[in-house]
Amino acid sequence: METQNPDVVSEVYANYRETQAEILKFEIKKVRNSIFWISGVFLISSFLGLAVANTFTAQTILYSLALPLLFTGLGFLSTKQPLLAILLAALVFIGYIILEFTVIGGRAAVSGWIVKAAIVYFLIAGFQSSREAERARKEMA
Repeated sequence: METQNPDVVSEVYANYRETQAEILKFEIKKVRNSIFWISGVFLISSFLGLAVANTFTAQTILYSLALPLLFTGLGFLSTKQPLLAILLAALVFIGYIILEFTVIGGRAAVSGWIVKAAIVYFLIAGFQSSREAERARKEMA
């Protein structure tokens, strides 16, 4: 009967922890990138809207930068707290949709649906990655 050397078991455990650390790092990067993509989509769609309406002023540019800057900040937060960052990003997006409905009305449901669909895609992808990151973090502890 063969017994395992304790060094072999500890080496396997160390390799497992290294793998989980790599998974954690990779998933956090995916969450961060998803939130940065949301920021970029908001920025591009806002500037395209301003260009189409021909309303480039300092005030409209500042308003257009508010959400992208907020999402950029959430992207940086995701490096420490990926699940919190993506949940806050989802809440900000839901708040934006509610604000849009109150200002524009029912027309908000169909206006910019491609942009909204892209943002929902990135939110779902980011949420899945954040759950994987949390799982990896728990398995490392």
